[in-house]
Amino acid sequence: MNGKGGAPEGLRSELTEAADGAEPEQAGPTASALVRDLIRECFPEQREVILALEEDEREYADSVNQPAAEVGAYTLISEVFLSEVLKPLLETVPLDEEMANRCAYFLEGLSELGSHSPFIKELTSIRVTDHLLGHPDNWEKLRPHAGELLRREVRERQVHYTGPFPV
Repeated sequence: MNGKGGAPEGLRSELTEAADGAEPEQAGPTASALVRDLIRECFPEQREVILALEEDEREYADSVNQPAAEVGAYTLISEVFLSEVLKPLLETVPLDEEMANRCAYFLEGLSELGSHSPFIKELTSIRVTDHLLGHPDNWEKLRPHAGELLRREVRERQVHYTGPFPV
């Protein structure tokens, strides 16, 4: 993982099959499944957090006598990537370079998925890119590790923000 490559190998064949939340038997993996698998690949130490979210979903479904739904992609990005990985990384001094590279690799993979799924592109923009640009110091810290797809996303979104955002 160099933080500047494309989508992880295991996901490349699934990219064109992904639909915005379509059932797996209809159009390939759901957006949630793709995001979950990418998180698991890039951050295997977050497996327990994902399992806990899935268990919470099952418990809730049982309490309302409904089948359990898949943990949503927005929840995975918010609760796992942002809360457990990116925010703690950006608070470390000095920056953990290995983790920054892993985050950049993940974000390139997410951006690659987004190029095939408007839902994932919107999710990336709203939850991740806006978090980086809403706090310019965050983008400054991650920028040296960012790949071309994330840099392009920042260029597209920076028009909505004031401040210096070197890409």
